[in-house]
Amino acid sequence: MNEPLHAERHVLRERLRDKLPEILIEAASVVLALLLALAVNEWHDRRQENERAFDARRAILAELRANSGEIESSRAALKGIVQTLRDALDDSKPAATKLQINLGISLLSAAAWHAALATQASQRIDFDWITRIAKVYELQENFLRMQNAAIDQLAALPPDGGSGAHQVAALLVPRFNALEQLSDGLARSYDEVLGEQTAEANKP
Repeated sequence: MNEPLHAERHVLRERLRDKLPEILIEAASVVLALLLALAVNEWHDRRQENERAFDARRAILAELRANSGEIESSRAALKGIVQTLRDALDDSKPAATKLQINLGISLLSAAAWHAALATQASQRIDFDWITRIAKVYELQENFLRMQNAAIDQLAALPPDGGSGAHQVAALLVPRFNALEQLSDGLARSYDEVLGEQTAEANKP
């Protein structure tokens, strides 16, 4: 009774042995197809990340370019204010009876920078470049804080000038001196970053 069963098992083993190369080839094909699909998917993801990083860098530079124009438009007015305050404190000149201070407010954006950090697009951008850009935005934030403080100080002055032009000038000149220095440093920082970008774009 065991002979037919033994013969059947022998036949099955023979068939399995004959089919084994085909099974191995099919299994290898499935594994290879899976690996290729994963590689293509990883390449696609990396390409999208690189595109997002490129777009983020371009947006940051456009934002800094706009901010540079904004700061340049207000620097002349700021320098005029500082000179007016210094003249009011100069005892060799006739005493001023009235001070006219027209502070041009610089509206500096950091939206593109924050968006790049929030979406982690900055991780695909050169670390040294990101570090330099971070310093520019840090200086920009310091300038905006000083500008807001100057505005608050101006708003707190009495409408009639209070104690007189000399006393008002003495009160305002330290803050406006600092604001002028920050604006000069910020303008230089913009020029350095944007100048580097222009130089890279002009490379053969």
